[in-house]
Amino acid sequence: MGMRRFIVCIFFIFVLSSNLFSQQQEVYKILGISVEGNTVAQPSAIIFNSGLKVGDEITLTRVGDMLIPGDKVRNAVKQLWALRIFKKVSVEVENQVGDGVYLLIRVEEYPRLDDIIIEGNKAVSTRDIKNKINLVRGQVIAENRLTSVASEIKKVYEEKGYFLADVKFEVIPTKEGRANLKVKINEGRKISIKKIIFDGNVKVKDGDLKGAMKDTKEKKWWMFWRTAKFDRKKYEEDKKKIIEYYRKKGFKDATILDDSIYVDEKREHLYIKIKVFEGPQYKVRNITWEGNTIFDDKVLSERLDFKSGDIYNREKFEKNLYGNEQQTDVASLYLDNGYLTVNMQPEEIKVGEDTIDIVVHVFEGKQFRIRRVDIKGNTKTKDKVIRRELYTVPGKFFSRSDIIRSIRNLAVLNYFNPEKLKPDYRMVSDSTVDLTYEVEEKSSDTFNASVGYSSFGLIGSIGVTFNNFSISEPWRGGDGQMLNFEWVFGRYDYRTFSLSFREPWFRDTPTSVGFNIVDTRYSFGYDLRQTGGSISLGRRLRWPDDYFRVDYIFRFQIYNVGGTSGYYREGKWSQFSLTQVITRNSVDNPIFPSIGSNVSLSTEISGGPIFPGTTDYFKIYLSSEWFSRIFNWEKLVWYNSFDWGYVDGFRRDSFIPPIELFSMGGTGLGYIAVTPLRGYNDISIGVTSNNVPQGRVLMKYTTEVRFGLTMNPMPIYLLLFAEAGNAWARTRQVSLFNLYRSAGFGVRLHMQPIGLIGFDYGYGFDDVEPRDGKPDGWHFHFQFGRGF
Repeated sequence: MGMRRFIVCIFFIFVLSSNLFSQQQEVYKILGISVEGNTVAQPSAIIFNSGLKVGDEITLTRVGDMLIPGDKVRNAVKQLWALRIFKKVSVEVENQVGDGVYLLIRVEEYPRLDDIIIEGNKAVSTRDIKNKINLVRGQVIAENRLTSVASEIKKVYEEKGYFLADVKFEVIPTKEGRANLKVKINEGRKISIKKIIFDGNVKVKDGDLKGAMKDTKEKKWWMFWRTAKFDRKKYEEDKKKIIEYYRKKGFKDATILDDSIYVDEKREHLYIKIKVFEGPQYKVRNITWEGNTIFDDKVLSERLDFKSGDIYNREKFEKNLYGNEQQTDVASLYLDNGYLTVNMQPEEIKVGEDTIDIVVHVFEGKQFRIRRVDIKGNTKTKDKVIRRELYTVPGKFFSRSDIIRSIRNLAVLNYFNPEKLKPDYRMVSDSTVDLTYEVEEKSSDTFNASVGYSSFGLIGSIGVTFNNFSISEPWRGGDGQMLNFEWVFGRYDYRTFSLSFREPWFRDTPTSVGFNIVDTRYSFGYDLRQTGGSISLGRRLRWPDDYFRVDYIFRFQIYNVGGTSGYYREGKWSQFSLTQVITRNSVDNPIFPSIGSNVSLSTEISGGPIFPGTTDYFKIYLSSEWFSRIFNWEKLVWYNSFDWGYVDGFRRDSFIPPIELFSMGGTGLGYIAVTPLRGYNDISIGVTSNNVPQGRVLMKYTTEVRFGLTMNPMPIYLLLFAEAGNAWARTRQVSLFNLYRSAGFGVRLHMQPIGLIGFDYGYGFDDVEPRDGKPDGWHFHFQFGRGF
């Protein structure tokens, strides 16, 4: 057996040796090169890219009657493959003549792209897919390129939560060498996130980390409104929020080591696994300052608001150092006193396993004054109207808070697009700066139209208001004056005409003057004609702060009443009254306020011991509105308002006109002043059986959550509301448990020149009318030109 194996081995060695000795390497000269199989590529280009040239010498190995190409020819094949335009490439010896050969390059080309056809896409637009494919007309449709394209398209779908998406291709020949590429997409369903798994977190709970993620959430059956779909971009942002959360809790070394996203075996749910490194939770031991000469350490440390032993919340530290919403940070202290180039660099020094000292290096720089203030973009509003609202004037020290307040004042004017108000500065020397305010004018004139319906029937008003009027140049405007005309109408021959004018800066001082003329006629069981007017005088105040103003209104009216049933005093009688209104308004935007408040206290005296006339009463009205951002987002706002009013006579037999008493309900439209209360009919609360106001005490509370869909070019916001109120005829009837409640939803649009358009659908929880023991139920409210 061993001898047989030995003989077999000797035989194979003999055969192999004979084959080796029969192969001979021979050198040949290339006599010619031809190309076969090409459709688009030029033969000359193929030959050039192969690297072979006529006259070159190549080595061929002869095996019997065959000539096998050597290294040079094999390199030529590799170079043509590298072009990635051929399916097949070979180089053959077509003919031999003596010591020369003719070579044949055989190729089969990939087709060139004619057009791309995409089918099956719904979640991703055709344009986005084509941009991701990144193929252009005439480009080669290579198999390896299609594999890459399929991967890119799947990534786009994965970013939108479609992890089951499948991509296939079909190459459809159109003409010689060209083809259309059909991309067939099966998007599959969008799968939900089943579970988010954290690994490595010891000191922070899973739930806290999941809560830090804003948009990447697990699917929970009790949260039926939550889709829990995966979005790659939002997921990447949420990973940053995880680290931000750790930083807030003092884990300044925390980081994400690894994360993975995978689908379960049944391909029904998505799982996310995030591996974190927490590190120690740091506390602050000491904070010291270096380089500060203007403000001492105590003042600066108070603004940082950190004590020894506090957890090192980096977000809080940076905000209180560089800029917070309340402008109580350290940087504001310098920037509000002219130190425009102040620079502060904190240095963290680890002094223990979980303890740090912080040294803040302060580079104060020089104090800057304002050299000049320029205004750009005002095509209608005159410069002086803008400048009188600015807190930044030449010669003053640069102040960031003055700039912010100036922008707020310009926004409140409602002459300009608040989103385009842009302050800018330019340093002209090492101690002076130029400021520029760029504005974009918008139409501020409004056509007011309000429509409502109550037991009185149709109630409405039509008017026009020129908010940026100029009495000296009425066709141009731009002086910031206000001119208003309004016509209110309704059943029973009711109509009111009013004309008013207001100059907010009389003789270029923050003193306002104005007048109002009104004429009213009404016939319902009695005939009423009311004619009169008022003059007003007001001024901005600097104390308690410069958000305050005070206004005085002197009113004179003559009433002529005939055929009355006894409620109105028949005959001709007069009214003289003086009203003082103290207002504090700090809202940031007149159309969609997100921060600030608007509080006013009105006190009116009519007749009494001071003025002549028939009427004899005093009236107090408090109105307050508060705006705050939810999650510090300017588009999501919590609005609260409270109204309280009281009216009474100086004597027991004092005459108080019914129009000075309180009533409530609906949109606030009516023949008399009505306080709105959605969910109920107009003028249905605080009135007699004949719908005549009788309320001497009023109370109302409103809360709303508002969401701004868009602010430009047409502001639109949605709202949810709940409110409660009542108007009582006697003070002894007043009770916080006797309020008419309602809730609902609505939308507001601010459309020029119409003004505010409101739609509300409110549900009244209590029984007002008809008195049937049932809730008043749903009521639809609609109006132009006024807010609720």
